[in-house]
This record gives sequence, C-alpha cells and structure tokens, in this order.
Amino acid sequence: MFTGLIQHIGKVSDIKNSTQGKTISITVDPAAFPDFKSVKTGDSIALNGLCTTVISLWDNGFSVNLMNNSLKHSALGYLERETPVNLELAMVAEGRFNGHIVQGHIDTVGKVVNITPDGFSKVFSIEADTKYVIERGSITLNGVSLTVSKAENSLLEVSLIPHTLQNTTFQFLKPGDFLNVEYDILAKYIEKFTILKDNKKCSKIDEKFLIENGF
Repeated sequence: MFTGLIQHIGKVSDIKNSTQGKTISITVDPAAFPDFKSVKTGDSIALNGLCTTVISLWDNGFSVNLMNNSLKHSALGYLERETPVNLELAMVAEGRFNGHIVQGHIDTVGKVVNITPDGFSKVFSIEADTKYVIERGSITLNGVSLTVSKAENSLLEVSLIPHTLQNTTFQFLKPGDFLNVEYDILAKYIEKFTILKDNKKCSKIDEKFLIENGF
C-alpha cells in the first residue's frame, strides 16, 4: 500500500521491449533519496502510481518488469529514456499516513487538457472518466495524492501548490500529456456493495442507509 506522497523523482535510463512487455530501468539520486538504501530485490515501488516489483538493483538505480496488461491500462507505455517519474516506496506499518489509501492499481489513463495559474498554485484540468470522482474527494494522479477541486462530465480539476509542483513530475507536464489515474478505493467498494443483481439489491447498503449513517 502507498499514500500518494512522492519521495523522489527518478529518471528512465533504459527501456527494453519484448513480446512479454517492457523492462524499465530507473536512475535515482541516493543522496536525495536516502530511503532507497533500504530497498531490496522483490520490494514494491510505485512508479508514477503503478505498483511495480524491483527485479534488479544497483547503487543508484533499479529495474522493473511491466507486463502487457499493465502497459494496456496505464500511461507507462508512453515512457521514454530520460523521462522523469514519480517514486514512492511501499508504506511501512508504523509509518505516518499523510496522504490517502493508494493501492498502486491504475484504473484509467487521463489526459492533461489545460494548465492555468491561480495565485501561487496551478490548476490542472484532466480529461478522464469521473464516475468515481467527487469534489473535495481524493484522487491519485501519476502516484500523487490530490484533492479534486472540480468534477463534471469527463473533466476534473486539481490545484497544486508550489511544494507539490517542485517535488513531483507535475512540474514537467504539459497539455496533451497522459497520466495514470487511480480512484479512491472507498468509492469503488461502495458501488460494489450497492449494485443491483437480477433487479434485486444484493446488499442492505443503499443511499438511504448511507445518509442515515452520516455519509
């Protein structure tokens, strides 16, 4: 599990393609990413929000395998050499929970359609399915835990403060770029619990139940 707080910006150093998928190598700066020294082969690292497994390791980098299914359902297929990527190590049990629950399971690919300055922040307009998105709710974009400031039809907006811009790859994004989207897991579970089956509710959890219990 992850929290959506980026620990380091790495850089793609090599890409090997095969019929089975891609092997991606990432270079890091160990001095700026001190927690990297604890990484072992087999550990999980969120790469632009996608949970990947370290298959090889060296002093200033690591490599992961991306299977075809992951490439199909994420924006990692657009990576090129020298592309900066957001990195987050899996959360330790005794760690501080500063973001929100992030699984590292990408739901869809979004597209940046506009970037607008707004005071000291920047507003990113993202084209994506907003089925599970609510205003003031949480969303993960390229591995970053963010708060939705607006959601309507197939467009959502998030506002990034300077600190977030400076410490994530959002500083490099431009209109037309694609990014990974992971929705709040709670929204998906609520839908699962309230779906209709054979025109009969398969759960006692419905809109009335949620309202009565403060949701």
